[in-house]
Amino acid sequence: MAHNTDRRALTSAAVAAGVIGVLTAVSLTMDHSRPTGAAGIAPAAETATRAPTVTTESLVTTPSSETPPPTEADDPGAAHIEPATIPDGPLGIPGIALDAYHRATDRLNVEKPACEMDWTLLAGIGQVESNQGRGRFDVHGNTIGRILGPRLDGTLPGTAVITDTDGGRFDGDAEFDRAVGPVQFIPSTWALLGRDGNGDGVADPNNIYDGALAAATLLCGQGGSMGDPAARTRAVLAYNNSLAYVANVNAWAHGYAVNSYPLPADLPEIHQPKPIVEPPAIPERCPDGWEGEPTAAPEPALPGEPGHPVPGCTEVAPPPAEPTPPSPSPSPENTPTPQPPAPPVHVAPVPPVLPVFELPCIAPFCVPPPA
Repeated sequence: MAHNTDRRALTSAAVAAGVIGVLTAVSLTMDHSRPTGAAGIAPAAETATRAPTVTTESLVTTPSSETPPPTEADDPGAAHIEPATIPDGPLGIPGIALDAYHRATDRLNVEKPACEMDWTLLAGIGQVESNQGRGRFDVHGNTIGRILGPRLDGTLPGTAVITDTDGGRFDGDAEFDRAVGPVQFIPSTWALLGRDGNGDGVADPNNIYDGALAAATLLCGQGGSMGDPAARTRAVLAYNNSLAYVANVNAWAHGYAVNSYPLPADLPEIHQPKPIVEPPAIPERCPDGWEGEPTAAPEPALPGEPGHPVPGCTEVAPPPAEPTPPSPSPSPENTPTPQPPAPPVHVAPVPPVLPVFELPCIAPFCVPPPA
């Protein structure tokens, strides 16, 4: 498995380098042109159309059904290790994100071997979309604070108008949709492609394990092998219809494969709004045993450490314990006079009972019985 992983990483580096060279030869204004032969691509990012188009209904009414995910025993990507103990990977990628990309890659290569997914491609998307979730994940892979793209209400050039499709469940906006999570899915796309990558029974775009598996599913759903530069480019364009975006993703994928930062020339500007990080919500009240009014959310605690206090709350000192009254001393009049102990009673031992033996009567020692 390690040998195959190294081989895929080197192959990915070569493919990414080839794609970078082709894209560099095009121009750095490539973000404004649609590539030839991409008319059938359905972009998943928020820059779906350059001219605003109003969508009044949900793009997806019901989530698609999928084959139940394999169990951990059957999943070759299952790592028997707590995510919080995984060290950072190449270029400082958070260990929990690296674990999520590896698991998603192994999962898709079991489901769709022809796709030849590579973890560095997913890592490149995670880097471009959210700088690896700003590196802030809890031990379950959930981002600390939601990562939200711009509101898709048409006020920003190049963004679509997409009215709410999830009731604000994932993006917190009940009027318009926003891209959500470390790999930036809009809720309507998540309803179609969202998957449970960590086996907790919930498909949540704010979770890196779920997002990585959904991203790999989207890319492999475009057909072809991620080892083929043309198929790889088409797949990434389905994620975001921008050649500058493809160049950035491939540059970072190559960097993760060889553990070397991309050159500025390989990272053309992507003309799209940057996502924002929504801070954690302020608690409504202080914890039990504390008083005051919360003024901010507490800082996240590291795994195994106690939680940080809530700003604005003061711990209430417990009331002092009441002293126990002393027991009254007995008066001399009521004190009983100690009596001497009674002498021991000696009991004579009982002699042992001897056995009785009956012997037959022998004349002349006994009177014979009458005739």
